Amino acid sequence: MPKALGYCVDVFNPLEPGRLCRGRERWIESGQRDPLPMLRRLVVSGAEFSDDSANDARRGLLFSGLDMGSVVASLFPDATIAACAEEAAPLQVPANACDIEHFTLTRPGRPLREMSCRWVLMCNSAEDINTAGDAGADVYLVLPKNKEDIPLPAGHALDGLPHEVPPLADDEAAVPDSLSEALRQMVYLLTGFGQGTTPLRRFQGAAIADLLEHVSAVILVHQDKHSPCIGVYTPEHMVLLEQFLSISDESKILTVPFAIPPMLARWDRALWELRQEWDVSERGEFPIEVSPPDRQSWGNRQRQRAARAAQIEE
Repeated sequence: MPKALGYCVDVFNPLEPGRLCRGRERWIESGQRDPLPMLRRLVVSGAEFSDDSANDARRGLLFSGLDMGSVVASLFPDATIAACAEEAAPLQVPANACDIEHFTLTRPGRPLREMSCRWVLMCNSAEDINTAGDAGADVYLVLPKNKEDIPLPAGHALDGLPHEVPPLADDEAAVPDSLSEALRQMVYLLTGFGQGTTPLRRFQGAAIADLLEHVSAVILVHQDKHSPCIGVYTPEHMVLLEQFLSISDESKILTVPFAIPPMLARWDRALWELRQEWDVSERGEFPIEVSPPDRQSWGNRQRQRAARAAQIEE
């Protein structure tokens, strides 16, 4: 079946984050009322379907033909990305993970005592990102290349002693691959107050703005209908659309723009709108088949309206 990448670029208000996937995920409510800067968000999902009705669509980045690691690594080449898991299975911790903490989780409707684990994995490749995702990571921090931009807690070995450390202690290989306690506390504010209800409450929008004061981007794993998708949160001045479109050009996968995040939108409507703008002379025939006339779809309704309007004019 044909595959496609769906994307949306919008302005994100951390205090009014809006909706996530219907019936599957919600934001954690925050009591923050102080003004926060507006952010830029790129949401990427995917789908595979037989025709433009998308009635049989399977939705999520997994069904686009690309994995999360390849998308994230292409958006941020040569960047070190810290993958963070808050409530992961203790037996699935990656071998190279750091900042590992085991704890007991207690929630209504769950076992009285349930062992869980939080950890961090420093990722330098698409394979590392996929490994972290398979093990339960749902937050990815794109770290600045200059380690001085990462906040350090008071009393840290490198805090306040820039001229007193040994000559080789600030070498890239000598600095441990670990997040500072300050950053880990910010990640906990983002994820630590999640509620295991239905739908899940997993992330606190107001905490994203605090993290972006110290990292280049925050990537969250959101839920789509059949598999996860990703939301890339950046300062408002940063636009990643050009890098994203280059991914689809290289992979030869159809990219479909959405006015709202794909996990909230209708694929049949987005495919119809893309078809109206498609330049056949430059790009060839539209790669998605037209659905049978008896099938319910946005495109068929528009074609039926156009046919009725033509009959009236005659």
